[in-house]
Amino acid sequence: EGGKGPQNFGPINQDTGWRRLNVLFTRAKERMEVFSSMRSTDIVPKEGGDRGPRSLQLFLEYAETGRLGGERKVSGRPTGSEFEDAVIEGLEELGFDCVPQLGVANFFLDIAVRDPDSPGDFVAAGECDGAAYHSERAARDRDRVRQEILENLGWNILRVWSTDWFRNPDGELRRVSDELR
Repeated sequence: EGGKGPQNFGPINQDTGWRRLNVLFTRAKERMEVFSSMRSTDIVPKEGGDRGPRSLQLFLEYAETGRLGGERKVSGRPTGSEFEDAVIEGLEELGFDCVPQLGVANFFLDIAVRDPDSPGDFVAAGECDGAAYHSERAARDRDRVRQEILENLGWNILRVWSTDWFRNPDGELRRVSDELR
């Protein structure tokens, strides 16, 4: 019914509908069985919106294929801050190949670090905090949910905190480098 107007999934269509789905999807401890009268291809989210329906579509795709979020995409987007630029510059000086704003499962990773033995693959994602992270509880909650989703996809997430970086950039760079190695 994608071409016949907006699809209505009730509360899932609301701005926080994706949170309801996240709670539902993350509660199974051992096993989950999915019975659905629709497939992921039946859901047509609006461009740039519909986070709830998009989350439902991704979950159904995962249930169908065992894959979530499709391929990783180099977005070509610039970094989100001078702080991220500094972290990338420091890592690249140590020989790491970094990609800013890599698209994964409907998210953009601040910094993706390529696997030196297999350049098409990545060993980790560096996530940097920003002003929004510190100023808004909802942003911190969203970041935790996002990290959980990415870790479930097999990503190693390395947090780089701006306060630690500005106090001791060499020490933080050494810590991140040691974790990457």
